[in-house]
Amino acid sequence: MAKCVIADDSRIIRMLLSKIMTNLNFEVIEAEDGEEVVEMVELNEPAVVIMDWRLPVLDGIDALYKIRGLKKISQPKVMFCSSLVDVDKIREALDGGADDYIMKPFDEEIIISKLEILDLI
Repeated sequence: MAKCVIADDSRIIRMLLSKIMTNLNFEVIEAEDGEEVVEMVELNEPAVVIMDWRLPVLDGIDALYKIRGLKKISQPKVMFCSSLVDVDKIREALDGGADDYIMKPFDEEIIISKLEILDLI
């Protein structure tokens, strides 16, 4: 079973994404802040990380840079899921190594379509 790390400071968003990903047969690992995301990636080597830009302790973009800097593990696909809709922020995420960017609000169909594009389902 493929693993997924979900990182958002909103418990409700984590619960919603967890439900969607569990229904898609992913083992879900939750994180509440950016440092925890990096740690969960190091420990679990997930297939995909879905994270918010605005995270406590270490924001999502800095967590992405740390994840992409980890050379000893296989790299997960990284999707931002954020309410930040500024084109410059989206470009920064994609240029920084994110594989996709989902804008909030989202629904299950959007998540499924993005996972299909990334060949994760």
